[in-house]
Amino acid sequence: MHQLKVLFALTAASALVACGGGGGDSPPAPAPVPAPVPVAPTPVSVAPTPVVGTNGTLQTSVAPANYADSRRLNAFNELNAVRQSAGAGLLAQSPALDTSALDHANYLTVNGFNSADSAHDETSGLADFSGVNPFVRMQNAGYDYSFASEVIGDIGSSSSTSDCVGDLLDTVYHAASMLSRVTDVGFGFGSGAAAGMCTIDMAAPSSDPSRQIPASGAIVAYPFNGATVAHGTFHVSSETPRVSNTLLPGDNAGTPIVVGFRNQDVVAGGKVTITQFSIATSTGAALPAVILAGSTVSGTNVNDDATLDAEVATEFAVLVPVSPLAAGTYTVTLHATISGGQALALTTWSFTVAAP
Repeated sequence: MHQLKVLFALTAASALVACGGGGGDSPPAPAPVPAPVPVAPTPVSVAPTPVVGTNGTLQTSVAPANYADSRRLNAFNELNAVRQSAGAGLLAQSPALDTSALDHANYLTVNGFNSADSAHDETSGLADFSGVNPFVRMQNAGYDYSFASEVIGDIGSSSSTSDCVGDLLDTVYHAASMLSRVTDVGFGFGSGAAAGMCTIDMAAPSSDPSRQIPASGAIVAYPFNGATVAHGTFHVSSETPRVSNTLLPGDNAGTPIVVGFRNQDVVAGGKVTITQFSIATSTGAALPAVILAGSTVSGTNVNDDATLDAEVATEFAVLVPVSPLAAGTYTVTLHATISGGQALALTTWSFTVAAP
């Protein structure tokens, strides 16, 4: 079942916005989101079960992007490098999604984030209006999707070299959306004082209902094995809906470890059960952390209402250290099973937090 969710955050220093999961014969309309009230996912359609072999359907090669500007080219290359190493499959540049993303970036540049009920929405009659919501804009640009998602980031900087992609990946909800089943992508950046703002539109075409599915036994994981992240802090209060205050009461936490289980085994009907999902320092000291999981994931420490997070994408689980991570190397341990499928090929991996 596809799900539609609208995530919105806006602070004086930063904003992170994500919208994902449109699908069906006609574009769904996001529910108004009076920030910072969370909006529960709304089911909008049921997709046929893809027929997938044990090798999955990941895109392992795509044409080089032909962006004339370095910001969009760098963002495309950065996101694809992460997706490839994380096991999510590459994204192809889509001129239609470039159009919808850039149109909305231009709209936000002129009108700001508060010109409609959601930062994803636009108000007819305002300058650079191109569609009431991302799904309409994608279709207006000529993209007929089976699954669609939009994320928006604003780090509050006028620097044209600001790492909007990296900032969005250092989250819970946005990162899961950026590592999802989509196949195509388009980018738009703001200008002038809004140059640090990016809009990323991602989708899979209606002609490809299977989308990107890892092989039997494989998972998506970020930070991936051997990755180096720029810092170890997740700014919890900058993402809305905010992660549970019960689980993470502070404004800051550690780098989220995002795992997507939607592989061939899950698509074939397997159920995910976690028995261990933990993080430790290079000396082996376990760090306090919480697990956020989609409704189809169960197991140890993922059985209560606070942990089963309705905003986490289906078949995703996210481990969040309760405190920011200092510079150094960390080891993630994951023990989980998918009923009817092969044993997970990745159970232990390490990543590094760069020195400031």
